[in-house]
Amino acid sequence: MENAEIFLIGVAHVLRMKGAVKNEIISLAPRAVCVELDRARFYALTHPEESSYAKLPFYLKMLARLQKRLGENYGVKAGEEMLTAVEAAKELHAPVFFVDDDAYLAVRKMFREMSLREKLRFFSALVPLPSLKRKTSLEREIRRYEEDEKTYMEQFSEFFPTAKRILIDERNIHMAERIIAVSERYGRTVAVLGDAHLSGISAILMGRGKDVRSIRMKDLRKSENITISIKYGIE
Repeated sequence: MENAEIFLIGVAHVLRMKGAVKNEIISLAPRAVCVELDRARFYALTHPEESSYAKLPFYLKMLARLQKRLGENYGVKAGEEMLTAVEAAKELHAPVFFVDDDAYLAVRKMFREMSLREKLRFFSALVPLPSLKRKTSLEREIRRYEEDEKTYMEQFSEFFPTAKRILIDERNIHMAERIIAVSERYGRTVAVLGDAHLSGISAILMGRGKDVRSIRMKDLRKSENITISIKYGIE
């Protein structure tokens, strides 16, 4: 599969894996790199001094602050793996494409279309999430996803059908179309995406006759741990 047309790299925004992401991209030597960002989020990541929670709706403030706290478990800033992908692309002199929908509009649409029951479930689910600040709790949740992604996503869809449809399914379709457009123009393409998008986007791409290889988050995490161990002489 090394000669695949499109490579999907699965990441998590709150885990340390930028070393593994960069190594994968450099070794694959793509002609173009796609990242799960929109231009506004890229600007916010590269100009953190200008970002302000004050301008966000309260539900986006909650989500942004939660993501920030979760990243602190691993000493990372949310989104740094995407910036690493952009840096790797620059080293390869490959163009970068932001293939995600506008995050603000997507989340606003989700809350507008959620039923009252789903909104109550959503905010109730956020209440215990600060416990995930403990690294062991976060690791346990990540392992649940990695061990049985299908069941994990089915349960998510059962409790939050609108969130699943808008934040996962619809974005999968839109990002897949953009990735296809890039690959048809440039050839060998790498796309760095949240791992929860990989199965859906891969299915869409293969349904369009594309040759796809997926590099999952759990494999990147192993690679990152190995890299850190070698760097610091840990056996």
